[in-house]
Amino acid sequence: MPKEEKRGRRRGLQAEKALYRSIYLMELARGSSYIASTRSPATQRAAIAEVFDEFRSLYGPDKLLIFRELLAESLQKRDCLSAAQAVLSFEPG
Repeated sequence: MPKEEKRGRRRGLQAEKALYRSIYLMELARGSSYIASTRSPATQRAAIAEVFDEFRSLYGPDKLLIFRELLAESLQKRDCLSAAQAVLSFEPG
């Protein structure tokens, strides 16, 4: 794949992420805060499941994967790397 095509895709993905980040701003802030506040792996898994369930009920299942990626990025920015990894490995049902 040519470099310019890769660069164009990357820009497109970044633009899409920026758009959805602004649309889901409240859900990302609330979800990352809630998940970051958990103290055990069990409560973390429960919080992640709850955040995804709430998102699904508001927006449907179609955008769960982009939301998952943005939520993980939000947790990384909070320096909650293990929580971010847990979000990325969570399979929303």
